Amino acid sequence: MRKKNSMNKLFTLLLSTIIFTSCVKNMDIVPGPTEGNPPLVDFEVVPGDDAFTFDFKNNSKNYKRLEWRFGDDGISTEIAPSHVFARADTFDVNLSAISEDGSIAKKVMRVMIVPDKAINFIAESQGSNKVKFSVKSANVKVKSLSWNFGDDSDSTTVAAPIKEYGPGKLYTAKLTVTTEKGSVFTVKKLVTSNGTVVDVTSKYLLNVGPKFATSERFGSRWGVVANWRVNAAVRQRDGGMGSWDEWEGNSMSMESWGGEPDIVNGKIQQTALLPLPVGEYFYTLFFHDYQFKDQFYTVIAKGNEIPDVDKVESNPDVLGYTKSNGNAPLNFTTNFKVATPSNVTFGFVSTMIQSDQTFKLTYIKLYELDK
Repeated sequence: MRKKNSMNKLFTLLLSTIIFTSCVKNMDIVPGPTEGNPPLVDFEVVPGDDAFTFDFKNNSKNYKRLEWRFGDDGISTEIAPSHVFARADTFDVNLSAISEDGSIAKKVMRVMIVPDKAINFIAESQGSNKVKFSVKSANVKVKSLSWNFGDDSDSTTVAAPIKEYGPGKLYTAKLTVTTEKGSVFTVKKLVTSNGTVVDVTSKYLLNVGPKFATSERFGSRWGVVANWRVNAAVRQRDGGMGSWDEWEGNSMSMESWGGEPDIVNGKIQQTALLPLPVGEYFYTLFFHDYQFKDQFYTVIAKGNEIPDVDKVESNPDVLGYTKSNGNAPLNFTTNFKVATPSNVTFGFVSTMIQSDQTFKLTYIKLYELDK
């Protein structure tokens, strides 16, 4: 008498992905062995009545029982279950189809629940540096809300709170939502005293870090940053290098240290890829470190050139600037407005005559006020 193999046969393992409110991408089912009558596994994921609920349509054949694992400790043996996920995350939903002889076929589909697609909120200006928060759209039935304004003030559960912020700064506001079905998730947005903002960096600027790219290199450390115009005053290092430093993760840099040549009216600048439309903008810099003793300006100006270091504060084409010193924060924002569609140039201008001055910039962000 032939002895049965005590190990179950595993025929099929497949992976597909679904992002809720998006399309389902299925892979072809790979058939199992042709001997006997092996199980064939297949299923579809159907978005339910909110962003956290999904219906699972079973298309499997030749099975005795099914086992669903939803990737969040949830299990079901129903033929076509519905499941509510308790949080926003990525879940691998695994269906096992088991035949009479214990053979198993499996299929996995990935479900991604994105908080920003479950609910959207906005902060709108009320004047006098005050904004009103409100839910703009929701793909869930909301049971409760909790607002965190990102400035160390108390949170609130008021549906549409009004908040006063300091002008010209960016804050990370968070909305934590509990749905009527018990799912909990948090949505984050950057907000200013004039409202929420959107990231438009890649639309207008090239090579903004982290890890700035170079157009030229000399030796083991120094180079010239790509996509930015760098004048001769900055290129005072060996080989005519300056504006890029391999230290601290490939940073944008100016440096006059020890006995190195001074930098007088050194400029690093880039003109936006497209004219900036009318609106309010926030140019945010993230430095690794710096040491300023003389003059250093972050400048945004109309046209194709930022002004010289001694003209920044008086030039009518300057839309916004920040004058930095040794006490400035490592991360800061320069706020500016565009009144008519304009070509705009972003950059840095500095004079470093006293010894031991430097900056190493990690990355740049440009935000526009949400309209």
